[in-house]
Amino acid sequence: MIDFGRYSRILPASQFVLLNLTLGIGHFLVLLNAGAYLPMLPYVTGSMDEPIAYVVWGQSDYFTAMGAALLIARTLMKRFGPKNITIAAYLAFSISSLAALFTIPYFALYTSIRVIQGFSAGLSLIPSFFLLLEYYKEEEQHVATSLWGLALFVPFSIGPVLGGWLAYKLGDWTLLFSFSFFIALAVSGILWALLADWDDKTDRSFPLADSLRLFVILFSAALALQEYFDVGLLSDLSSRFKEFWWLFFAFALLAWLFWFENGKADHPIVQFSLFAKPNFAAGMLLLCLAFMAFQGAIVQYIIRVQVVEGYTAWHVGLLFLPVFVFSKPLSIFAQHMIRKGMDPRILAFLSLVLLSASFRWVSGYVRPATWETLLAPQFLMGAGLGLLFVSMTAISLSHIPKKDQLHGVDLLNTARNFSAGLAITFSDIGWDRLSDYEMNRLASPDESDSARMLQIFDSPRLLHEQFSLQASFLTFNDLFYLLSIILAILAFAIWLLKPVVRKDPDMVILENLGEEP
Repeated sequence: MIDFGRYSRILPASQFVLLNLTLGIGHFLVLLNAGAYLPMLPYVTGSMDEPIAYVVWGQSDYFTAMGAALLIARTLMKRFGPKNITIAAYLAFSISSLAALFTIPYFALYTSIRVIQGFSAGLSLIPSFFLLLEYYKEEEQHVATSLWGLALFVPFSIGPVLGGWLAYKLGDWTLLFSFSFFIALAVSGILWALLADWDDKTDRSFPLADSLRLFVILFSAALALQEYFDVGLLSDLSSRFKEFWWLFFAFALLAWLFWFENGKADHPIVQFSLFAKPNFAAGMLLLCLAFMAFQGAIVQYIIRVQVVEGYTAWHVGLLFLPVFVFSKPLSIFAQHMIRKGMDPRILAFLSLVLLSASFRWVSGYVRPATWETLLAPQFLMGAGLGLLFVSMTAISLSHIPKKDQLHGVDLLNTARNFSAGLAITFSDIGWDRLSDYEMNRLASPDESDSARMLQIFDSPRLLHEQFSLQASFLTFNDLFYLLSIILAILAFAIWLLKPVVRKDPDMVILENLGEEP
């Protein structure tokens, strides 16, 4: 029998277990909404009567808002305390989930609600974790860190399965929002009742106005950049020049204003001095590029296996369960090896090589491929993913002063989430370009081939459909082959970074925070 009371610093054993379960469910829920939504996109298209090029906005904006929230969460914690921010974040997530449910017919309003939902999801992550740590005895906090880390790979593994189950097995993708409303509301209510007597650590004198103003400017700049490429997706970056110029002008103006205002602020929300450390700046760049390649691949895989190869959302989701088999165990292994003194560049290199190899494997299939054969590369993908975040966090923070390392982790996670939002759009644009190339290649080399195909398929419409299908099969493999090359280049670029000094064993918390989506 486990004695839970020996882990708790304050609460009785029963309440301590309830606290762990409640925070764990809440953490699982907000991460689930990042991953479960992807296999639902073809179903969202049908419900909203909008093409996929539009409905992906809700997902890309969700990631952008989640990343931005990580930069303001710690500031709000200082002013209001982790308990108050955690409860408020889950309550906002609950309300925005309900609002999303009722605004599905209204595209612009629905997308705006997804931004609020993503922001409240991101706002809950850091305060929830530090609230959990406060209730553990100091010598047992490694247990809290391990438990918290169990949900970190949910968006890439379990999320697609549950999303596919809701959309295909239960037949209603909107149940994601219904469940999110009730569960998040229950989490906030239980936390409020359970921790009512806890005196939250707050600093009412901490200045908040400047930080909020800077955050609004930065968040607006990030959304303007995301919308620039969202609009570019609709036109393949080749028309809508008026909208492009306005969005780019807004982004440039807001980015300059943030740079200027943040530089002279007494409490900047971004410490640009950290970028003077080569490993931090280059490590962040390599992490973002690698994650963009991975995120873009995941998005296209989940969407195209459904709309091109004809698999259901449920079967697509099941393809990602193997990712979980190796991801978390190898993440723990990476932490262990780094604390023993291994250079994290070795693990980062291995991670990118494994991801490159898995993508090269995916690109080699003769399509349409059977479901069983598609499973094997996913194990390799999970192994690469498990090593990636821990090693890149260790590399990036290796020469950062200890007092700035938490802020460094926040910057890494924010940049990675911004990159995830952009990756969704970039991958769609890349797919359209590659598809056009393959379509032209199939139709143009020999007119006699087209004439012979026309005789086979009886009508130009059937011929066009067949060419489109074959072009999609080729595009699928082209995209993953290109991404495998990019990841291989990034793997060798890791060795351009400086050797990493041996880490403090207490960095395990930072490593887990560095895995936050």
